[in-house]
Amino acid sequence: MSKENYFTFLQSLLGKEELTLSIKKASQIIFDCISNKNSIWILGNGGSASTAEHFETDLCFVRYEKKGLKINASALTGNSALITAISNDIGFERVFSHQLERKASRGDLCVVISASGNSLNLINAVKVAKQMELKSIGLLGFDGGELASQVDFSIVVKTETGKYGPVEDIHLAICHAISQNLLTSLESM
Repeated sequence: MSKENYFTFLQSLLGKEELTLSIKKASQIIFDCISNKNSIWILGNGGSASTAEHFETDLCFVRYEKKGLKINASALTGNSALITAISNDIGFERVFSHQLERKASRGDLCVVISASGNSLNLINAVKVAKQMELKSIGLLGFDGGELASQVDFSIVVKTETGKYGPVEDIHLAICHAISQNLLTSLESM
C-alpha cells in the first residue's frame, strides 16, 4: 500500500458520522466516571499497550492547571515487573484481570483497546470487570471480535482482518478526540 493509499484509507475510516457519535458517547461515559471520582483502568497488548499508556497520559494531563481536579487513570500495561510476575506465576491470560481484582473498585471504568477484540487477557479482564461492577468501553477493530459483545459500549473501527496499522492509528485519534471532548466538558466545571 503506498503512502497515498494508506492515508486515503485512514480518511475514509475517520469520516464516518457513526464514529463521531460513538466518540461523544464514550466521552460522556468517561466524564461521568471522572465526575463520580471513580478510576479509569486502560488495557491493551502490543501497539494497543502503547495507546493505553498514551491515553493515560492524555487523561492525567487534561486541565493540569486546574487545582483540585483529579483524574485517576492508569494503564495496566506500564509496570513490567508486575506484568512479568503475573505472567510467570499466574499466566499471561490473567495479567490484566489480576490487576483489576487488586486495584479496581465498584463503579470504576475499564477501557480495553484491541484491534482483533479476541485477546484472552482482555476478555478475562472484562469478565472480572463485570463481576466487580465496573463499566467497560472497548476500542476495537476488524469486526470487534468477542470483546464487542462483552463490553458495555464499543467503538469498532471496521476493517478487514489484518489491517492493524490503520486500526491502531484510528484508536489513538479516538483517544485524542475523547481527551479534547473531556477538556471542553471540564471547562464548565
